Amino acid sequence: MNEKYPPYTNNNQTPPTISLRDYDDAEWADTTCVDYKPDSQSYVIVDLDQNDYVVAHIDKSDNGVLDIIFKSAKETHSKQQQQQQQQS
Repeated sequence: MNEKYPPYTNNNQTPPTISLRDYDDAEWADTTCVDYKPDSQSYVIVDLDQNDYVVAHIDKSDNGVLDIIFKSAKETHSKQQQQQQQQS
């Protein structure tokens, strides 16, 4: 898709797997975000403009950290929604 992203592997069919630390340091990180794929129970990095394009998989050894981050974000979002409903 974009030459700034790491190349796919397996005859250009499979997104690479990278660590969360490598993602944090990647020069292309600001054009992507982390998403959770429930069907494979894994985290992936997707392009912000085309969120169906998987740039890379996050190494499963980082799932624990991402589970905590995503859980906290969901709780914060839920609290914000409750506050907005109470103000309406």
